[in-house]
Amino acid sequence: MPHALPNHRAARIVLSALFCAALALPGVLAWIAPPSAASIEREFRRPAPKPEAPRSLASALAWPRAFDAWFSDHYGLRAQLIRWNNALRLLFFGESPTSEIVAGPGPSLFTTRDHAVDVFRGADPFSESELALWTQVLADRRAWCEARGVKYVFAIAPNKESIYPERFPARFDKIGPTRREQLLAHLSARAGAQVLDLTEAVRASREEFAAQGDVYFPLGTHWNDYGAFAAYRALLGHVGELVPGVRPRSVDEFEFAPTDFQDDTWAGRLYLEDLLVQPNVEVRPRFASGLDEQFHKNLKAIALDAQHRDASLPRAVVFHDSMGEKLRPLLAEHFSRCLFRWESDFDTALIERERPDVVIQVFVERALAAFSLSSSPLDTQERCAQEFAASSQVLLHGLQALAPDRSNSQRVDRLQAHGAGGYELAYAGGGLLLPEFDVPPGTWPVLRVEFDAPTGGAALLEFKTARFTEYSRRARGVQRPTAAGANVLYFKLRVPALRGRLRLHPGLAEGVYVLRDLEVRAVSE
Repeated sequence: MPHALPNHRAARIVLSALFCAALALPGVLAWIAPPSAASIEREFRRPAPKPEAPRSLASALAWPRAFDAWFSDHYGLRAQLIRWNNALRLLFFGESPTSEIVAGPGPSLFTTRDHAVDVFRGADPFSESELALWTQVLADRRAWCEARGVKYVFAIAPNKESIYPERFPARFDKIGPTRREQLLAHLSARAGAQVLDLTEAVRASREEFAAQGDVYFPLGTHWNDYGAFAAYRALLGHVGELVPGVRPRSVDEFEFAPTDFQDDTWAGRLYLEDLLVQPNVEVRPRFASGLDEQFHKNLKAIALDAQHRDASLPRAVVFHDSMGEKLRPLLAEHFSRCLFRWESDFDTALIERERPDVVIQVFVERALAAFSLSSSPLDTQERCAQEFAASSQVLLHGLQALAPDRSNSQRVDRLQAHGAGGYELAYAGGGLLLPEFDVPPGTWPVLRVEFDAPTGGAALLEFKTARFTEYSRRARGVQRPTAAGANVLYFKLRVPALRGRLRLHPGLAEGVYVLRDLEVRAVSE
């Protein structure tokens, strides 16, 4: 029918125009109505900045990648498209829309961070050298504390999948023991490095509170107030065996009040907060608290000091990760002064200054795969200096091969010659990369660095291993206190399978540092 051809042609033109408009619309919206920064910050990151026009060949080569990162974060309809994708995959197909979590029935969400899936399966076990190192360092921490009249407790908080294994996807079958199980078995026949495993106590609470609800957040990775209360009872019960006058309170002395606050949840990051809602409770004391209101307002602070009205109670220092946040108000009621530090380091200077009755460390089970106990409190500056002086095995010497770390373009350090043989570092946060060196079997490297600092604070030495291929200040770094002016510091790295280049931060405050000398020697294990 020849007379219909113009209509067909018109229809094709209209369809083509609509298709082109649909393709162009997100790009146009990226310019005239980009997503807000708050929309992207729900993903626990900042949006990529708009790249500046290239002014050199190097910046021109880097520009396409920077533009792609910016456009991906500012793509029109980005939030809606992500939401639709996540809802379809998670709620309809029951699969995780991101590699950072795995989804079980319910849905129940589990983290994949720190090799959590492989650790649960037993596919990422400790090596013998790692087990020996954990045993030695934990024993050294206990001995160091006992020499000062301080009790020491290292406690492991179970991963969510250790409490609810039936909700973990069945395709992740068990092929061996977890790192927690390995460590406990290894320590069972050894004195001096005991570990308090909170797993059984939290498992028991699952049955105790079954009528009320879960003891971990279904949509998150942490325990809720039910689980935290069970851990508190077990932890304080153990501390009470070491420190007279400490005992946990009974469940009848608290109220678990329902709350709409979602707390630990992936719903917001998945843009599904209206579709994914979980029950939650808030533990409240039925007794008069001995803590002031300001303490309860600052429970998420990295450093939090609690002062109790009863000055006769013992004192404590608590180092913890995110699992310790909900323990803070429960533990603080039992000590006249309790210092909480949300960090992995064993801060000997803080302990000596505070002189507590007990030091408590609480870390989640997956920390056994994320952290490396890379230093011992017995490795004092005096001891390291003696071992360094006694060694003739020089692994690295001199400042000439140092180079600023250029991996983060927003933290560019400038290094230039200064005086006779020294170097001036305009430190902006990136750090200095040392040349690679081999560590002879049966030895640990000890680094000696001499420098002038513009202010007091701390120096940091970061490392990588065959397993940990990224730098991490909290998990894979050793800090040493510094003073304004001249410093001579020693870093001993008890690190099996050290790989790659060390990254040195002579200070953690921006400023100009003058490097005088640097040398690495090997000392016997």
